[in-house]
Amino acid sequence: MKILIAKERQKIYPDKLEQDINTNERIIRKKDYNSRKEIITTHKGIKILKINPDFHDLFNNMKRGPQIIRPEDSALIIFLLGVMEGYNVLDCGGGSGAMTCAFANTAGQKGSVVSVEKEKKFAGIVKENTERFGFRNVKIVNSKLEDYKPRIKFDAVNIDLPNPWEAIIFIEKYLKNGKRFTVYVPNTTQLTRMSREAENTELVLESVHELIHREWEVDKRICHPKFKILGHTGFIMLYRKMKGV
Repeated sequence: MKILIAKERQKIYPDKLEQDINTNERIIRKKDYNSRKEIITTHKGIKILKINPDFHDLFNNMKRGPQIIRPEDSALIIFLLGVMEGYNVLDCGGGSGAMTCAFANTAGQKGSVVSVEKEKKFAGIVKENTERFGFRNVKIVNSKLEDYKPRIKFDAVNIDLPNPWEAIIFIEKYLKNGKRFTVYVPNTTQLTRMSREAENTELVLESVHELIHREWEVDKRICHPKFKILGHTGFIMLYRKMKGV
């Protein structure tokens, strides 16, 4: 894939074009696009940058299904879990695959990510998105979590399920001792229920987080927060497995 970047917009296209790109505003000739040129010019003389898309570019162009865990939350989850190259990570509730892709990007080719998604349609979206990123370290499991029987224990787990407390027995069995897992829930009812259900188990709640992310608009003499703000995304609960302690 290639991404074409003009000052006012950007869009991802296949590696090779079969015909010219023809829009109301510009024509990009096939021969220019398919060349090795980094800078190509439209029929109106507008210069466009043509490069390989990075993770950020691909993330912004993901196919969407269910609501994703937003980038600011996924970055915090990866930090809290301590995910690094070589980690084996489990993502419970694949959804659209945003968190799965973030894990795969961090774990690298020496690591692996298993994305468990019970809905066949959503599992297909996860597959499409991970293939779009070019990840070869992802396994997609289309089943309920309780029906999945992994052959390994995981270094980190993220749970994004309506009833995350139902995953407690699974986590106790398949998360390595001393390692962490996160629970992502949108409301306080789920948060308090999860906290209560995990009491008197080998899973210790270390912290709970909520991020409020605010972008700013900066242009010439303008410098102020953007007026539209997403006031709440979800809560991130961080647990550590403490078996035998």
